[in-house]
Amino acid sequence: MRWLLVILTGLAFLLSACGKTGGGEKIAVVNWDKVLEAHPQYENLHKKQEAYNLLLDRRREQEIIGKTQMSGLAKLQQLKQNSKRSFLSADFMARMSEKQTEEQEKLKQLSNQIADQVDKELAEEEKKMNEHYRLQIFNLRLKLDTVRMMPEQRKKLEAELHAVQAARDQDRMLLAQHKVGIVTQRMQPHVEEVHRQLDAYARQLQAQMLADLKKSAEKDASVFKVAPGALKDVLSTVDQELDRQQQDIESLEASIKKDMESAVIKLAKERQYSVVFYKYHTNISADDITGDVIAILKKQADLSKAANNLSKKVSGSDTPKAN
Repeated sequence: MRWLLVILTGLAFLLSACGKTGGGEKIAVVNWDKVLEAHPQYENLHKKQEAYNLLLDRRREQEIIGKTQMSGLAKLQQLKQNSKRSFLSADFMARMSEKQTEEQEKLKQLSNQIADQVDKELAEEEKKMNEHYRLQIFNLRLKLDTVRMMPEQRKKLEAELHAVQAARDQDRMLLAQHKVGIVTQRMQPHVEEVHRQLDAYARQLQAQMLADLKKSAEKDASVFKVAPGALKDVLSTVDQELDRQQQDIESLEASIKKDMESAVIKLAKERQYSVVFYKYHTNISADDITGDVIAILKKQADLSKAANNLSKKVSGSDTPKAN
């Protein structure tokens, strides 16, 4: 039985278990580019390639800027100061965001505590209100359920019941608004105190940032004497990152290619195709298995995801429980 296939661009490679192909051999074609774009990891690969190209462009720009400004240490110094300022500015924003999140969480907890206290303070009032309406609604429903009456009388009682329920809902809403008002009033001093603390913290960080900039500027005189070496070190660091990203991309490409080839081989074995063309430039009679290959890749991705989720659940359930 002849069964397998292809992995060449523009040509087909035939593997045969019984000799050369003859007439009536089963042939298939697959749109390799379409399958690649449909692979579950293609978007991830595309993002990695974009990140690599972006870093490469930045590396080229940095090299040009560094070499251009090498003749003017003053300009190079200013570039470094700008970079330092940008870094410190980003650090300032990150720290302020972290501090704000921390303080907001404290305010949220305090607000919940105050809201619980207000609920307790107004619990009796809320209870009386609910009891007041509960008796009215109960009596009206009792009449509607047990008393025989004319349609006009029933319609009047139903209208009265709806009016009482609407009044109850209105009072509940007003009570809820009253609670919110009390909580807001009691929280106001705490909110203002947090604002004062954040302002003080911002001033402290800004002072520290200015001190760091000054210290950096004072060291530049000696540092920039070895500016060419410094630029080389910076580019070397970027080059190392480029190499790491390139290896990551190549590894992912190899994994994707392996998945695609495995899916094609699987179909070729199952359907006994003698040849599978990835690309062709002439009219041939062949089965297009592009959609089937994509379906296999999707199924494999779903199974892998399900297995990972199951593994996480099993790992979590393996934790011994105390008796």
